[in-house]
Amino acid sequence: MCVTDRQPADEDLMLAYQRGDRDVFDELYARYAKPIYNFFRRTALDDGTADDLVQKTFLKLHVARGHYRAEGSFRSWIFAVARNVLRDDARQRGRARIKKTDEFNEQISTDPVTQVRPNAEIEVMVTEALATLPLTQREVIVLNRYHGMTYAEIGELLGINANAVKQRAFQAMRTLRQRLSIDSERSGEE
Repeated sequence: MCVTDRQPADEDLMLAYQRGDRDVFDELYARYAKPIYNFFRRTALDDGTADDLVQKTFLKLHVARGHYRAEGSFRSWIFAVARNVLRDDARQRGRARIKKTDEFNEQISTDPVTQVRPNAEIEVMVTEALATLPLTQREVIVLNRYHGMTYAEIGELLGINANAVKQRAFQAMRTLRQRLSIDSERSGEE
């Protein structure tokens, strides 16, 4: 007799939750809270807002559980919910948000040699450049580069074909390269 420690698939957990098994919600939360938080953070939101939107995402999951259909991947479905929460929040606030980097800038100005790792400056430059992209391009880069989703999965999530996703990614990467090249030239002049 062989006993396995195989975990149930996300889709099976969501279907169980849909049928009324409230205990599986904790498992879904454990699996997806951090990736969704990272999605919000990488789309240029501060910590507090990202935390709030994670909570709103799981509240929407709870409210909309009756509408879930296990036709696609649960991962795509939950990220679609998160994306809608992000868009609702941006619309509600009436503007795009830019991640605050004041603490980092203060740290650089006080003692750049001892307090800042070399990669931290690059990370901030990339984050700031990402924040300047249109949301449609930024979300493609974040989902692909940081969450490992394929262009086909992103297309399913966004309701567009994989070629359109590739085009958005290409445009975003071209813009990022240009912005980062300009930023590195500026930092070399100082």
